[in-house]
Amino acid sequence: METNPRPCIAVEGLTGCAGELLVILENLDKLLPFVRVASFPFAQSQNDDGPVDIAFVEGSVSQPHDLEKLKRIRAKARWLVAVGNCAVWGCVQGGACAKCKVTDMLEAVYGQHSEIQALESRPLDAYVNVDVKLSGCPIDKTQFLSVTASLLKDHLPYITHKPVCLECKLNENPCVLIEKNLPCLGPVTAAGCGALCPSLGAACYGCWGPSQAPQMDAMATILSEKGYEALEIMNRLKTFGAPEHLFERMNV
Repeated sequence: METNPRPCIAVEGLTGCAGELLVILENLDKLLPFVRVASFPFAQSQNDDGPVDIAFVEGSVSQPHDLEKLKRIRAKARWLVAVGNCAVWGCVQGGACAKCKVTDMLEAVYGQHSEIQALESRPLDAYVNVDVKLSGCPIDKTQFLSVTASLLKDHLPYITHKPVCLECKLNENPCVLIEKNLPCLGPVTAAGCGALCPSLGAACYGCWGPSQAPQMDAMATILSEKGYEALEIMNRLKTFGAPEHLFERMNV
């Protein structure tokens, strides 16, 4: 028995692609000297359902059993960290649910008599208190390790919500929105990826979720002036689950 037991963590998944789970798994060796992994069903067969210091949860709440599982996790965790765009914003499934009813999607895919149950896809904080929101699609390993280190020291971490444009400036990237007329969403997307796509000459497509106080109306106006259709603009802006209230000032 350890004389000074290490803090316990749990890594759990709801409805998502498991991209965040892979990032955590690939970097778990850096944490093992400092934590005990009580539960990680994606990576180990024996899991402890007891209390934990930190619970990392990826995926959105899209099914009734997701909600039941999330409430159990919240009840046993001191800190709950939403990891990835699905958990923080709802991601692609959240964007899809904003366009049509869940019941219509179920019927179209599985038929009228399907017994499959589904909910309108929502982020974790729609149902429980979330202590830290770590966005990304998938998350950045450096941000993940930094967040974990802060929580292990009982400090809430600082996570920037500045736009991707800041990282482009730091990387001295030419602006693909201005110079290439690409539909880049960098001005309204949260930084954290290191401006990955613009650094390769491609447009940011918003997978990190909205930046702080994003000017969605101005973004729509700029893209419209560059010849992009209103429907295409809205689809791009909403793809990764940005909440409806961000679009209230828009006229497209």
